[in-house]
Amino acid sequence: MLTLVALAFLGVGSSAGGAVRDDTDALQAKLDAGGAVFLPKLPGGQCYATRGLWLSRDDTTITSDGGCIVALGFGPARLDPTAPKPHFANAVFYITHSTIRAPVPARISISGLRISVPRAKRMYGVSVGGHEVSLSGLTIDGAPLNDVLIGSGAVGAGSPIIRVSLTDSTLRGAQRDAVLAYGPVGLRVEGNTVTRAGGTGIHIKAADRGQPVLDTHVVRNTIADARGSGVFVDLAPPNGVVLLAKGIEVAGNRILRNAGGGIVIAGKGEVALSGNVLAGNRGRAVLRRAGRAQRRPAMQRSVAPASTGDDTAWLQARLDRGGGTIFLPKLPGGACYATRGLWVSHDHTTITSDGACIVALGLGPIRLRSTDGDPIASDAVFFVNRSGPKQPAPVDVTISNLRIVVPAGLPAMYGVAVFGHDVTLSHLDIAGVPKDDVTISGRANGNSYSGDISVLDSTLGGAARNAISVTGAIGLRIERNTIEGVRDAPPGQPAAGIDVEPDTRDRPASDLHIVGNTIQDNAGPGILLELEPNEGPDVLATDLEIAGNTIVRNALQRSPPKRAGIVLAGGQDGGAGTLLLKDNIIRENGGPGILETHFQLRVDASGNDVSNNDA
Repeated sequence: MLTLVALAFLGVGSSAGGAVRDDTDALQAKLDAGGAVFLPKLPGGQCYATRGLWLSRDDTTITSDGGCIVALGFGPARLDPTAPKPHFANAVFYITHSTIRAPVPARISISGLRISVPRAKRMYGVSVGGHEVSLSGLTIDGAPLNDVLIGSGAVGAGSPIIRVSLTDSTLRGAQRDAVLAYGPVGLRVEGNTVTRAGGTGIHIKAADRGQPVLDTHVVRNTIADARGSGVFVDLAPPNGVVLLAKGIEVAGNRILRNAGGGIVIAGKGEVALSGNVLAGNRGRAVLRRAGRAQRRPAMQRSVAPASTGDDTAWLQARLDRGGGTIFLPKLPGGACYATRGLWVSHDHTTITSDGACIVALGLGPIRLRSTDGDPIASDAVFFVNRSGPKQPAPVDVTISNLRIVVPAGLPAMYGVAVFGHDVTLSHLDIAGVPKDDVTISGRANGNSYSGDISVLDSTLGGAARNAISVTGAIGLRIERNTIEGVRDAPPGQPAAGIDVEPDTRDRPASDLHIVGNTIQDNAGPGILLELEPNEGPDVLATDLEIAGNTIVRNALQRSPPKRAGIVLAGGQDGGAGTLLLKDNIIRENGGPGILETHFQLRVDASGNDVSNNDA
């Protein structure tokens, strides 16, 4: 354990009133080293004093026996110091990564401290931008902007913040909301005393329709004397209905004398209320209000004209004009439409056919950049994503009844790339040599995942890397497909029929169901659950199902790195994630039928036929 002794003579500065403490350098050095840090209580009621501190190392624990720490002002800008509006450490503990390419920190704990923020400093008590963060036994007072800020969000951009707990703490005097949590997944706010907030006592918020609020529990708190409501569950962002809002509980709280009412629930979602004591609040004890009515534009139906040999201009112009149905009639003589990669960026878009084919000509235009600045072109025949950084990811997109061909020799292209929400792909035949037949991710879509995706009744064949790659999803059904012929080109690819492999550990893999597929004759494993990115196990990998699939003759080539019918690697950090594995036929595969490596999921397995595989 790293122990900080009393810092009475470290970093002393001067002011008109004489010497003042400044422990910033000593504290920041300890946090940059990581590990366990103990702040002993100082004699005579003294407090440590610090500018905002970056807390960026995994597995950092800060504890105290009741010591106090007072804010002196913002800490340095580390994340983007040369940007026009850099990110300064504007909280006493500012929990996020310090460099743009590093993962946000995980497994952080702060307990036993009193944190005081003078009003004039315009700072937060604790700002949580990492995952698996535990705050317990804290007292936060003075006049912070928020006592605790969890996550962030705005219209068009809101990612989940995963597995945070705030327990047994005393929060008082916030200028705004005492607790403000954006997009929580697996949040516990329990056993706290929250008083005299300038806004809401506890505010749970989805700032963008794609920002999820899941498995969130506000229980056994005392919330009193706020100028706003006691608890506000805000599921009504300005840009539509929240895609995922369920498993939300407000229970067993004492909600007293709040000026804005007791409990306010806005928008649509599954919110359970039970056992709350509401007394002395102005206005209604419980107020439910609908979100803003969303006007659905008139839906056009357009029929594609005869192919010209390059149909990009007409197709892209029609997709950019708005939603509705685009029908591609089957062309005579087996001819195919031809296009560069198409941006599909509008809500309520359906692309369908009576069996026509469409062939890729190459990449489409660049309309987005990744968070680290890389340009993003439409590198799929259908590239389902927003077209600008201030737009939300598109919702309600269907692509069906088409044959999609990606010829060999093109720059790496996908058949369909899904970065939107509520997307259905059905009765597709994807062939040629795409990088992946289908890729599902949250890259540059503002939400860091894709939600409520279905891939149904399709034939996916010939991919170079994987037939289906899933690198960030909540709510996915892959059902009744034939998945075959993945090539492993160039050698050393996963070469899986289905590869669930989060790009980084904060990309979710939750509520995923692989059911009733035939997965055969792929160079690598039939199904690969690769739930351990380079920086460690996934922070959210649970409610997974692999059931009723026929997985035969996969992994017969020697070049893929992992060979089996099903590969189970990694899991949810801490081991609490779940997998249902039942009624699969797993035969004649290279390697074992099921291969486990660094595996940490709770498995319910039954009825699987694992026979005649190579050991």
